[in-house]
Amino acid sequence: MRESVLFELRLRRFGVWRLAIGLVASAAVAAMAAWAASMWDSQEGAGRALISAVAAALSLATIVIAVSLGRVEGGLLTCRDGVWTFLSDAGGQRSGTLEVAMDLGGFLLLRLVGEARTTAWLPVQRRGVEDQWHGLRCAAYSRPPLAPSALGFPRE
Repeated sequence: MRESVLFELRLRRFGVWRLAIGLVASAAVAAMAAWAASMWDSQEGAGRALISAVAAALSLATIVIAVSLGRVEGGLLTCRDGVWTFLSDAGGQRSGTLEVAMDLGGFLLLRLVGEARTTAWLPVQRRGVEDQWHGLRCAAYSRPPLAPSALGFPRE
């Protein structure tokens, strides 16, 4: 029976992810400012204060979420026998199946789904892991190995 090959990748660069988060957050804040500016002339007094408060609150919430998403821990991503494991540099460990949520050629957004349906999002960019990029893509898109019972072998 064929054994699944061990795959390891050290994740440490997240510049593309952080740039994308920054661009989306900036666009959202700009849209909020444009909305507030367009509504400003049609309101008076309390209406203007309400528009300003809503725009400020939503912009602040957008910035907080963007900062939260931009904080990505580096770590070691491994695969053995179809089970993916991410061991963060802080010591946390998650295991499960790996799904490709987004593939932009030089950037992958991976989703590690645990048995308790917990999810870890892993942004991986080609820059910094060029020598392992093809192997990662092959491993991420390959099917997990079949269990012996699925192949018709008796359980031991």
